[in-house]
Amino acid sequence: MRTLIIEIFIALAAVAGFCAGYLLWDTQTNWYAADVSTLGPGPENDLIRYGHDLIVNTPRYIGRSAENPDMAFAGNDLSCQSCHLKAGLQPFAAPFVSTVASFPMMVNNQVLPLSQRINSCIELGLNGRPLPDDSRELQALVAYMVFVGKGTPQGVRVPGMGLMPIGFPAAVRRAARRSGLHPALRQLPQGGRARGEAGKPGGRLCGAAAVGRGQL
Repeated sequence: MRTLIIEIFIALAAVAGFCAGYLLWDTQTNWYAADVSTLGPGPENDLIRYGHDLIVNTPRYIGRSAENPDMAFAGNDLSCQSCHLKAGLQPFAAPFVSTVASFPMMVNNQVLPLSQRINSCIELGLNGRPLPDDSRELQALVAYMVFVGKGTPQGVRVPGMGLMPIGFPAAVRRAARRSGLHPALRQLPQGGRARGEAGKPGGRLCGAAAVGRGQL
């Protein structure tokens, strides 16, 4: 019973934060105007700039093809802004503006810190392994998110956060039913997991095959 009450409270708090964000729509000209080029010299600003560069040029620093092979924490060469457009400053494209203000958060009755959420993105989105908590890279990513979220109210998701809902066209659904399984799915081994390509065991799938296996 106590757990149910806690979950209801968390749900109500989330709804309140979402509504408050839209009430704040006109209180600031542009929540998405953060610009690292306006930063002056200094170690703190250097860390913010490095965080921005990590998001834009992820493969260079921590991708599978990283310049330093020891830093290849990601399992592919996608960048963070493959999902978080414009370095996390595009409304309705998974922006970072309210990210810091939303963490830590309760997930499954456990406190989830921002650093752990970033690492889950690296593990799942980039098919990689987590950055060490004391690494300059993780600190830089957090510093950049703090910078772009400056001035946003704690616990409130400002307008434009999250993703824009996209309906699935009826014609596509009908075509999918007629065509049956995606060709990539027909090649998958029975049981186990694949590693980005059908028929190769050991990792995660991407795209249509991943959806078909419930991995996205």
